[in-house]
Amino acid sequence: MKKKFSTKKFKTTKAMDDFLETTDLSDTFLKEGITKEPLIKKINLDLPESLIQQIDTIAQKIGVSRQPLLKIWIFERLKQEQIIKAVED
Repeated sequence: MKKKFSTKKFKTTKAMDDFLETTDLSDTFLKEGITKEPLIKKINLDLPESLIQQIDTIAQKIGVSRQPLLKIWIFERLKQEQIIKAVED
């Protein structure tokens, strides 16, 4: 079975540079340079249609689909919570 790797698309090289400068990718790669397959668990999320329309508008504006945008937002919020927790401790 052929492995599928998702690739993040960037509008500009600056956007890619900013992402790589602020993201720790060490957990993504094995020592041999082979990417690890992340464990994926699917969830269902019920949202009001008006909220979905707002999300889709933002996603379209920045050139991504809804799911990657939501993943990015959740990831950013979790990072923010970790920073807040570290400051509180």
